[in-house]
Amino acid sequence: MHSPTFGPYQFDAVHGPEVGGETILDLSTFGALQELAGDDDPDLVNDLVQLFLGDSAGRMEEIEEAQKNEEVDSVGRAAHALKSSSANIGALPFSRTCAELERLVRCEEVDMDELDALIARALTMYTEVKDALGQDA
Repeated sequence: MHSPTFGPYQFDAVHGPEVGGETILDLSTFGALQELAGDDDPDLVNDLVQLFLGDSAGRMEEIEEAQKNEEVDSVGRAAHALKSSSANIGALPFSRTCAELERLVRCEEVDMDELDALIARALTMYTEVKDALGQDA
């Protein structure tokens, strides 16, 4: 079995140390998607990445707008969607950060400083994910 090659994606890229320094994209996720698609849909991986990039930009804008208006429920809804879609394309550390955001907003009393810090982390990670996927931030 040969190693899969996927477009402009950078599997050796890592998040900055301020957001954990982990590998941004998981190669095995891309490999599993490619195996799933087989010869029937050779563009599946690239299509999923493009769907993620199109949807995630709006979701990140929703988070920023909700943060400004202190609408924590809206932050949670956008983070929930991003958690799943980013995991699907192998952006696992970013997915975990979105999951943390989602959990935080479910707390009875949300610490707004903690929320702001976690949103800043997510924004930084998102920029790095886009870079690793070959899209200029």
